[in-house]
Amino acid sequence: MVLLAGLLFTLLSCTKEDRKLTLIQQEEAIDQFVQSLAKDTVLYQKGVVRAVLEPGISVDPADTLAAGDTIYFYYAGYIFSRGKGELFHTNSLAVAEANNRTLTGDEAAVHSGVVGEGKFLKGLDYGFPGMAPGEHSYVIFNADYGYGNTKVGLVPPMSPLLFEIWVDRIVKN
Repeated sequence: MVLLAGLLFTLLSCTKEDRKLTLIQQEEAIDQFVQSLAKDTVLYQKGVVRAVLEPGISVDPADTLAAGDTIYFYYAGYIFSRGKGELFHTNSLAVAEANNRTLTGDEAAVHSGVVGEGKFLKGLDYGFPGMAPGEHSYVIFNADYGYGNTKVGLVPPMSPLLFEIWVDRIVKN
């Protein structure tokens, strides 16, 4: 019984160490990709990277998105692989068409929600603050900020993610 408990502890420790190594490798790959975006504004927020491809329209920083505000946006979710990997979901008709996908009904509608209330993946909740209407950005994060060790749809367990975000509007709450 003691031997079985020891073996189980060893297996769990290896799994924990493997997970930690995987997350470190994901962070390194994200950093390498971000360095290739040197011309863009890159922000680091709570372990999440936001690369601003096109800034939004905001005269006053107080008008930018903050926790508790509502964001209305279009997105394309990719499995990160040294940049945009496989598209796993989008609500953008243009992205869907470019990837030979069809959106039906509500799938093509602008997505919305209150930032910081747990409606979004942790990586998005951390990456959204500071965005302005009209902004086009990448929000990139490791598996711990996404789906973790769970397979969700086309996304394998322990996948880093890249979301391309087009902010339609924000509502200050």
